[in-house]
Amino acid sequence: MSLDEYYRRLELPDTASPEDVTRAYRLLRAKYHPDRNKGRESIVEPVFKRVQEAFEILIGKREPRAPRAPGPTAASASASASASASAGSRGKAAPSREHRGPPTRGANCLVRLFVPLEAAIHGGEVDVSYPVTGPCRECQERVSQCARCHGSGQSVSGIRCMACVGTGRPLASDWCPTCLGTTVVTFRKSETVKVPPGAWDGQRLVVEGAGHSGLNGGAPGDATFSVVIACGSAFRRNGLDLACDVQVDFVTATLGGNFEAQILGRSLRVSIPPNAHPGRTICLLRHGLTDGNGSRGDLTLQLVLTMPAAVSHLTDHERQRLREIFADAEHRAAQEIPPRS
Repeated sequence: MSLDEYYRRLELPDTASPEDVTRAYRLLRAKYHPDRNKGRESIVEPVFKRVQEAFEILIGKREPRAPRAPGPTAASASASASASASAGSRGKAAPSREHRGPPTRGANCLVRLFVPLEAAIHGGEVDVSYPVTGPCRECQERVSQCARCHGSGQSVSGIRCMACVGTGRPLASDWCPTCLGTTVVTFRKSETVKVPPGAWDGQRLVVEGAGHSGLNGGAPGDATFSVVIACGSAFRRNGLDLACDVQVDFVTATLGGNFEAQILGRSLRVSIPPNAHPGRTICLLRHGLTDGNGSRGDLTLQLVLTMPAAVSHLTDHERQRLREIFADAEHRAAQEIPPRS
């Protein structure tokens, strides 16, 4: 890269003095410093680094990079000027566009995917929004070419264009306000990811074409979603094992029997033994989470006793009868008399 490019970054001609270089650097450094552009750090940081590099090279602190291929000759510039003049005679100028290179596929990205317990166990779809990069749409049609020389770097007379210092690209003050001349912006992308049953922490799900946008019309990259199982407040987790509270009416808990429990969006048939006390646990084997090796944990249900809805419909006689039944049972328990068959 020629030194002209570094002078251009500082918006200076190549005849600028060291004092001019330092002064321009300080102004641009203050303008594009990330600390002074809160919320736009990802946009201004590349510009800030280019300004820093130009300053260090021009003061001799850093070696310049290899020079670019030579620009268009005076003859080609004259040909371009003639073509422009010819187009102008037809009623409209036809500025040449800067070559943008071949289509380039976008980069892949890795995104954490927070999966609810229900989707991790039974499968489902999870919506996710994540940041990706892509071409700046606002400046694609006017992409970095000098408005005066239309990217040739030379004036009509064949001398170096003073507006862009012969580079064919606009100065920093003319850059797109959205991307500040980088032609790349960061935006959020939304995707619905299909999660298979038995997903595990760290499992990677690939969605083709969901990554960073391509350049110059290139295809987007892929997105790899790394599963992170989100355990809600209703569940307690220990590795692959899960535990939760389940409500059981005191009649079922007293007499025993089966009931349907709605857990993680599914109906589970649970068998309750007689005389089940509050806090008693029931273990459902292999109803927990799965790991990458196929092992599966258990689901433990902890009983919480509730009143059945029918209690409010008991008659006074029925309530009295219940009192007598429990009083009789309490009397036998005190005398250690076995219950009647």
